[in-house]
Amino acid sequence: MAPTSPQRERGEGSGSRSARKSRRRQRTPTPLTWTESPPPSQRAKRKKRKDHKQDQEGARAAVSGSDLAEHDSSGASSAVSSPIRWPLLCRTVKGEDASGRKVFEPFIKIKHSLVDAYEEMKFKYHEKRARQLKLVTLHQHVSVSCLVNQELLSTRDSATKTVLKAAKVVMGLSSYVAYVFVDGKLMTRATGFLFDWDNESKVGTLLTSALLICPKSPSADEWMGAGEYIPEAEVRVHLLDRDDTMVAAELLHYDKNYNLALFKVDMNLSAEVLRFRSELKFGQEVFLLGRDKDLYLNIDHGHVQYADSSQYERHHYMFLNCVLRECGLGGPVIDLNGEVMGMVNSRRTGFIPSATIQKCIHMWKKFNCIPRLHIGMKLSAIKFLDPIQIEAISRKCNIDEGLIVQHVSEGSSAERQGIRTGDILQCWNGVYISTTVELENHLLKIAEEHLDKGNKRDSNVEVEVAIFQIRNGLDCTKKLAVKVSDEIEVVPRGTYPVFAGIGDDLWEHARTKAITTM
Repeated sequence: MAPTSPQRERGEGSGSRSARKSRRRQRTPTPLTWTESPPPSQRAKRKKRKDHKQDQEGARAAVSGSDLAEHDSSGASSAVSSPIRWPLLCRTVKGEDASGRKVFEPFIKIKHSLVDAYEEMKFKYHEKRARQLKLVTLHQHVSVSCLVNQELLSTRDSATKTVLKAAKVVMGLSSYVAYVFVDGKLMTRATGFLFDWDNESKVGTLLTSALLICPKSPSADEWMGAGEYIPEAEVRVHLLDRDDTMVAAELLHYDKNYNLALFKVDMNLSAEVLRFRSELKFGQEVFLLGRDKDLYLNIDHGHVQYADSSQYERHHYMFLNCVLRECGLGGPVIDLNGEVMGMVNSRRTGFIPSATIQKCIHMWKKFNCIPRLHIGMKLSAIKFLDPIQIEAISRKCNIDEGLIVQHVSEGSSAERQGIRTGDILQCWNGVYISTTVELENHLLKIAEEHLDKGNKRDSNVEVEVAIFQIRNGLDCTKKLAVKVSDEIEVVPRGTYPVFAGIGDDLWEHARTKAITTM
């Protein structure tokens, strides 16, 4: 006799629940025919939903293998993240193709609930992978630094250490226009660097471009002085901590001539501030550092060029042969030892050399402003011309170095003394000058000596200039009375009025005046 299972023993009893249900079903009349399919009962609907839910849960368990939830909606994460797994949908192998690869059961033959769960798990996998790729160790920044170039292979290790040390005090800055009862609107982004630090007060002094607070400049000609500065703009410094903290910066001084801006910032600092180096050679190898809008470090490699300022740029610029990147204005130019050679302050990758910056900071600390001489001329250096032209000037004028007059301001002392376009200026108060940067530093020195004697700002000082007049081939000396001021120098183009219906006599007078002032 076959053994009886416990379930059968419990179901055979006359008083059992299953027996009563069986007798009840036998007494219930069964309809003979249906004209259409009977509507599903509520119990059948519940069973279908339960089966579907069980299929999805089973599919998730089969394809996931791990809990993919790593972050909640607020961005918080658990102490230990669950490992990431690629979901694998188990499919029946039907055979192999001609290449020997396995042929699986088509998706159309698999339950829709399993396929839906599989797609959901793939979506969650990609979500988690995207979060992982935002980690600083896995994030692949689109920008590539110059240090990976093969031409820097021999110095890459030492250059990397130098750049990373300097980068600890190279910071991003943002300026905002303040509105009443409204948060400030972003105006400009730039770069700056710390050059002074007080360990007791935890206050640092940061140097950057004054273009940070100059959102509008209607003219490309810097000599027009048309820039619109907003010194009351709110400036924030992006600290280099883990949280990318922003702190307010206090404007100490800004200068429109040199477009320098000094800010005070309260912060903790564990790195060394950058040091200036005045000695700079043409052709010298340097690095340009900056911060982009995401605070990633921009690193560019270049050389100091044999190049002069254009007629639209002021005299204090030197130039690099690399490109200025996003938010790079105000970034330091450093040498291979990590010392600051200048600060980039022009879209054409022009930078103010450290000798000029140091003189400006010295003047600001001494006079609370940066006064300079307004000479009323635009100049260029013979030194930066093509050697063929330099040789021609040497033959015709017997001059090898000096500054060529490119433009004379209308009504200036230089114009009144007969200095004209094309003349060569060689000596200033007995000092031979070969570049416009040398001239700027010399003019700052004359301004300091003038104020040290007790003279006031906006007063005149006499400067003796040795000139070669190109039109008559004569050497002469002119004494110019020029103003010492911290206001921006404007060198406008000379003009004369022309009216419709002007008389012949007046026309001839205006034409003669224009010709004689050339």
